[in-house]
Amino acid sequence: VKAWELVNIARVLRVDIGDLLRVEEPAARQAVAWREEPGEKRAVLEAEFLQACERYALLERLCGMCGELDLPSWHGNVEHLRYEDAATLADHTREMLDLGSRPAHALQGALEDRYSVKVWHRRLGADGSAACSRGTLGAAVLLNSDEVPWRQNFSLAHELFHLLTWTDTKEGVPSDTGAAHTRMEQCANAFASALLLPAESLRATWTRRTQGGSMHEADIVEIAREYDVSTDALLWRLQNLGILSPDAAERLRKNEAFRRIDHSSRPATWPRPAEPPERYVRLAYTAYQKGALSRARLAELLNVSIADLNNTLQEYGLDERQDLAAELRTA
Repeated sequence: VKAWELVNIARVLRVDIGDLLRVEEPAARQAVAWREEPGEKRAVLEAEFLQACERYALLERLCGMCGELDLPSWHGNVEHLRYEDAATLADHTREMLDLGSRPAHALQGALEDRYSVKVWHRRLGADGSAACSRGTLGAAVLLNSDEVPWRQNFSLAHELFHLLTWTDTKEGVPSDTGAAHTRMEQCANAFASALLLPAESLRATWTRRTQGGSMHEADIVEIAREYDVSTDALLWRLQNLGILSPDAAERLRKNEAFRRIDHSSRPATWPRPAEPPERYVRLAYTAYQKGALSRARLAELLNVSIADLNNTLQEYGLDERQDLAAELRTA
């Protein structure tokens, strides 16, 4: 087999060339649990996701971060978990991560910095909304960057529930793929809602907004924007907390003026998350500066050509030419 053929084979299989040249049998790859099945593209998407996680884990090892705290696991009878239990778990998780009163703004950073959760964003279109995985490579989440930011926030919180309960389920899902699976997804939604919309904070915000005795549709939309969630997620949370009656929440969902205000308050465009993640790029850059990576390997891990490497680093606030100039001055 010629070298260029090895390169092509590795690219198609989404593995590194070194994996093809090993004598021993490779270990089975981590399982991936999807929120919505991506159809015929599943195998390719999972291979890309897990290869990215393998490279992420490599960079953590090269930077001496193997001893970092692992994401805790919730132990209990997951298949009999009640919605109230999911909300209690969300409260404990918010406190553990120190997310404050507006959790959506701090969630991804806290997961990455405290527990080395690998959060990736990919343009998945209609091919699945989110996925997660947990195993020897650590905990990881894949989000659809084609979705609006508040949808991505909810998906991240939803997948966090599956990561926390991973060890008490069969690879992120219950053993029964019927009613129990549906129940788990509902609990994950209840967890995400409670995590992103803390009861005490939301009640205080609602009370402050209704001091005049009434609440305008625009105020409800503004609260959703303040917490960086969808208005639908907010209405369900208000209903579950007893702040809004089911009838009132349903009337708002069907109210054309409310929907118009909601739509008009959304930005026409929004910045897409960085691909690859900033933490991943900084780890790669650190490993390169320490001499653990060659420049060619750095470019490969960042999925750019050597010629475009410095431009890519500059997009993340890094510049290898400045470090080279400093070395020359020191010499």
